[in-house]
Amino acid sequence: MASAQDVLIHAKIQDVAIAMDKNGRQYVRVIVNEERSLQGISYEVGVPVMAFGPQVEKAKALRKGDILKAICDRRESQGKVSYTILKIVK
Repeated sequence: MASAQDVLIHAKIQDVAIAMDKNGRQYVRVIVNEERSLQGISYEVGVPVMAFGPQVEKAKALRKGDILKAICDRRESQGKVSYTILKIVK
């Protein structure tokens, strides 16, 4: 079962990759670290933030080390979290 909600992400970019989907359209995958805690132990984990369609051009300008500030659709499925960019905020 998957759940979704809109969230504001403000995180340092760890990696950026531009790729092609199966239909030959570009998309951008950004990896940011997200802080989590489990039984009182804090840790960071890399999570993917994807840009599709009209958000691709702005996302292609992002670089490793930049700060990503974006409104995203947060999805969680089988314990894995991912984000889809709805709007990049300057």
